[in-house]
Amino acid sequence: MARRNPRVGRRAFLKSAGATLLLPATAGMTYASGNREAARLVSPGADAPRRLCAIFVGNGVAMPPPGNPLHETWHWFPHELGPDYKLTKPLEPLAGLRDQFSVISGLSHPTLWPIYAHTTAGYFLTGADPQAPGGNSISMDQVMAEFAGSRTLYPSLTIGTEGGAGDVSRSNTLSYMQSGQPIPAIGGTPRAVFNELFSVDNRDKAAQVRSFNRDRSMLDAAVQQLNSLQSRLGPEDRRRLDEYLTSVRNTETRIDRAEAWLDVPKPEVDASQFQLDADPVSDGPAAFLDAMYQLVHTAFVTDSTRIATFQAVGEGAGAIAKEFPKALGMDRIHHQLTHEYDKTEDGWENWARYDRFQVERLALFLELLAGTEDPFADGSLLDNTIVLYGSGTSETHVTRNYPIIVAGGRNLGLAHGTHRRYDDGIPFSNLLLTLLQTLGVPAESFADSTGTLDLTAVA
Repeated sequence: MARRNPRVGRRAFLKSAGATLLLPATAGMTYASGNREAARLVSPGADAPRRLCAIFVGNGVAMPPPGNPLHETWHWFPHELGPDYKLTKPLEPLAGLRDQFSVISGLSHPTLWPIYAHTTAGYFLTGADPQAPGGNSISMDQVMAEFAGSRTLYPSLTIGTEGGAGDVSRSNTLSYMQSGQPIPAIGGTPRAVFNELFSVDNRDKAAQVRSFNRDRSMLDAAVQQLNSLQSRLGPEDRRRLDEYLTSVRNTETRIDRAEAWLDVPKPEVDASQFQLDADPVSDGPAAFLDAMYQLVHTAFVTDSTRIATFQAVGEGAGAIAKEFPKALGMDRIHHQLTHEYDKTEDGWENWARYDRFQVERLALFLELLAGTEDPFADGSLLDNTIVLYGSGTSETHVTRNYPIIVAGGRNLGLAHGTHRRYDDGIPFSNLLLTLLQTLGVPAESFADSTGTLDLTAVA
């Protein structure tokens, strides 16, 4: 594979990603004509889109303690509260977007307090109790998908650096169905995400329908065989069989949905504008992560989906993202960086610089959303999209005081430009419920929520 420059500049990123706005108009992407009313016909009967993108970075952030010479400058959280807070160095890449995001501290999932990381990714958006007999529960993005996902070809998009589902103790996905079953993330390469979203089946409609029917027949036969096993299995095996049957039913739903959308052409997207085969190590993590963020942007601007989750950094010691710091010139993999910060002179700063690198990728994504006129509503994509960014630990094994950024959603009523701190013990689910309601989901509660948070005023 040809080696590319691992450092992708801000201007190059935005120029490349901006090419998505120059795509040829099709029936599935009428926004290209500039006619907003025609664009709304892509999702008949839908109101102006409200979008969600949730991003997870594992293993927490660097927080040099008081007394350490790096505490004032390289601590992830700002030291001041309210609108007059000062950005510390890890958050400085967001300076140009100050009025479009808020820093939130103090929140966490109380059910995870006894957990010794790295087990938080699978519960980040669910708030489920890992000790409960039922296992995991539905994630907030899927609550939104159940309410609004029918308006787009893809009810939601689940992507990750790793891809697949992983194990709940080392989850590769943030998204979980109503049954608590994981939705495998598309990942490994940006090309896998592109192919899922924009590859076109060139067979005629009749051939595609026959293919769907064959798939249904195979699933029906499998279900019949599995059902016949029920009476011969023990309780644990029956539970696992139920989980598998749930996955089969989800596959059947996807087939039905794909057939229902056969008459709506996919948008024509030029693959050459993305580094689809960017390798996170040989090409550098910047090229890889930026391509993934660009694909989320393109999914939103083409109205292919309005809900996306992205696990940018997994928690496992063997995850692909473990090599990101070394690819950036540091002498440790990510897992070591978050464990051995106090064993070398530059340990804290290296970890904090890696946090800054991840925030740089986020800043470019937010700038791209802010710089793109929403083809289906007034304002920019960012004005009508809520971006939730954070980790399930503050430091590596501390499952309290999540480092959280909430950005966008100005047209949805969110007010930004402040550092909001909440009391320890207020569940992170309160924020998730607040965001669901802001996104128009008529939810009264979520997970272990005890209420909502006021994000409509700068405090």
